[in-house]
This record gives sequence, C-alpha cells and structure tokens, in this order.
Amino acid sequence: MNTKLTPDLLKALISEEKEKMLKEIDVDAKETGASDYADSLANKIDYMKKLGIAESSLKRRLRAVEKVRSMLKEKIVGDL
Repeated sequence: MNTKLTPDLLKALISEEKEKMLKEIDVDAKETGASDYADSLANKIDYMKKLGIAESSLKRRLRAVEKVRSMLKEKIVGDL
C-alpha cells in the first residue's frame, strides 16, 4: 500500500465508513405506549448491540490507522 494517509484521505475514509454504517443500522425508534414498553426496550437493547458492533469495527480500523501512523513516524525519525 503506497498510498499516503493525508488528512483529506482520512476524512474521506471516515465519511465513507459513516455512510456504510448509517445504511447498516436500521433503527425503529418510535414512541410507544406503556403496554408496548417491553417491545420498545427490546428494540433499544438491539440498537445498543448494533452500536457495539459498529464501535468494535471502528476501533479495529482506528488501530490499523494508528499502526500505520506509528510506522510512518518511525520512518521519518529514522530518516533524520
């Protein structure tokens, strides 16, 4: 991978991932009555699980970016 990680490229990657995540997450967050509270609670719990999955995916990508960044930093320092 010879592509340089510029701020613009990182912003593009983040916005791309954001669009993917928004398409993946299907939320049914409508107002419910007291009798439907259990269903509403279950929906909110499912939503939290989806957010957790999305968060772990983003953390994985962040670790990859941080690894590349530290490698580049080491190269720069080594070249000095």
